Amino acid sequence: MQINHHVGRLVRHVTFTVRGENQTKIVYFKLAINDLKDGKATYIDYVAFNKTADLIHDYVTEVGQVVEVQFVMRNHNYTDKTTGEKLYTIQNQVTQFRIYNPASDTKKQDSATLEMPQNNNNISDKDLPPYPDFDSDDFNFVAG
Repeated sequence: MQINHHVGRLVRHVTFTVRGENQTKIVYFKLAINDLKDGKATYIDYVAFNKTADLIHDYVTEVGQVVEVQFVMRNHNYTDKTTGEKLYTIQNQVTQFRIYNPASDTKKQDSATLEMPQNNNNISDKDLPPYPDFDSDDFNFVAG
């Protein structure tokens, strides 16, 4: 099995839902991953289920928050409700995650540095908060 790993910033609030007879908990979220080559960001969608979904819903709460995810790529198929057509996609299913919280109280920081524009369709790289220096002592690790 191939395991993938990304570190990025939360682009918009996590979407939480419960589906099916088994009441499966599901979260959907998107991270902005910095491309070290040209300094631009790539926006990638993720999904998590059950206990991992609960933890992400509870702890990944702020837009702009730095999150590290470990995930596997899974085939996913579903039937489009409007056309009845069967569609096939690949999902990035999160198996583990880690949150990088600034050691100082985030409420003391200027809130504008953590807020994303309300119109998420026009997000550009310059709208993202600065990328942190993980080697500094400014971050505490919160594993999930």
